[in-house]
Amino acid sequence: RTRAHPCAGRRPGAMTIKAVQHAKAARDSVVSGIFSFLHSGRSGYVLLSGLLLLAMAGVMVVATFDSREARAAPPGWEQFVAATGSNQWVSCSFLISAGAIVLSINFLPRLEGEA
Repeated sequence: RTRAHPCAGRRPGAMTIKAVQHAKAARDSVVSGIFSFLHSGRSGYVLLSGLLLLAMAGVMVVATFDSREARAAPPGWEQFVAATGSNQWVSCSFLISAGAIVLSINFLPRLEGEA
């Protein structure tokens, strides 16, 4: 006894049509989520400034591991210790903290009120 293929008896493009419908529903969900975010009172510019702070922290991480102290140390754990002891690491940690604080100030009070 042989089993019939799962798509047997269906139109040839039925699976494709369902996939397209699911993709459209996902797109509509994302777009409505973005509009909901913009109209819910959350500050978009505060979100962007928090993300900018985190992006600058990423640049500082690269600068940290490219510092003189890190390049002078042998690769591995010693290089990591030398990099995290540099002034660039202090700046990087402040930027990460500032970005996290800005994002939390923007979102936490509203999430608390929505619950």
